[in-house]
Parts: sequence; structure tokens; C-alpha cells
Amino acid sequence: MRRERFEPRPGWQATIESQGLAFHTSAHPGDLTRPYWDESVHYSFTMEEVLSLEEQVEELHRMCLAAVEHVVAHGRYADFAIPAWAAPAVARSWERRDPHLYGRFDLRYDGAGPAKLLEYNADTPTSLVESSVVQWFWLRDTHPDDDQWNSIHERLIDRWKEIAPPCPPARSTSPGPTWTRPARRR
Repeated sequence: MRRERFEPRPGWQATIESQGLAFHTSAHPGDLTRPYWDESVHYSFTMEEVLSLEEQVEELHRMCLAAVEHVVAHGRYADFAIPAWAAPAVARSWERRDPHLYGRFDLRYDGAGPAKLLEYNADTPTSLVESSVVQWFWLRDTHPDDDQWNSIHERLIDRWKEIAPPCPPARSTSPGPTWTRPARRR
């Protein structure tokens, strides 16, 4: 893994705001002097590093699911600031094995040892904007011949195809967009 410096794009703030990321200059959690979106550095990985990280992320995902199982089985909702009124819905969702759509890990990785999990954002729409849209266009604008370790777009399409069949059809009387909840698995 290499950390590389790069000159930010001219007018990058307006560009990423037009792509939906409005909180780019707010302070980054844990370091109040650093902006949330930083175009002055990026990281380059070898394919071997990417494949290794993919294995590690799969293991972290399994561990997170095991942790949820433990929380539900032992009623440890308060330990994770899950309000008591929400606990029954969480338990029912878990027991039904409701499908999950996607997750994004925030990792600490130094290129020498295994990645360490800092945060897991599961089914959180705000991470889609920065992780797929803004990041993808940054790559196209700055490194048009490169690729990224990010297949969110393709995987979202595949996952929707996987979980959509049991979902009830959308019913709407208005011409606007319609949102449906996933069907309950039995």
C-alpha cells in the first residue's frame, strides 16, 4: 500500500456538493483539524493487498453477524445504545433473517498487518454517496485509466436482484417514486 499526495481538483467543493456530499469540509471525527473529504492524498494498493483485504472484510462481516446474534440472544441492546422500544423490532427482524442490502467498513490498515475494524455502516444510505458516487467521479477525473477497490454499484444491482423477488410490488397513486419495505422472510 502506498500513500500518495495529489493536487486537489480545482473547484472540488462545488463538484462534490453537486454529487450530494455537502458535509465535505466539516471536521473529521477524531481529528478536528482535518476536513471530512480530503483530495490531497489517496492510497494505492497491489492486487494481492486487495484480495487479502477482501478476505479480511468477509471475516469481519461474519464476526459482525455473530455479534448481532449474541446481542439478540442475550438481550444486550442497551450496551449498543439501542433503545428498549426498538429492541423487539430488532429481534423480530433478526429472527426472520430479513435481508441486508450492503455494508461499508471503516478500517485501520497499515499495509503490514491485518485490517482493524473502526466502524461498520450497514444499510446506511449516507455512506453510498461518498463511497460510490463522489469517490468514483474523483477517480474518473483524476486517474481515468485506474480502477478502484470498490464495486458498490455492481454489487448493489446484484443484491437488489437477489432480495427483490420476495418484496411486494410497489403500489402508488402518485406519479412520484415509490419505496417499499422488503417482505418478511419466514
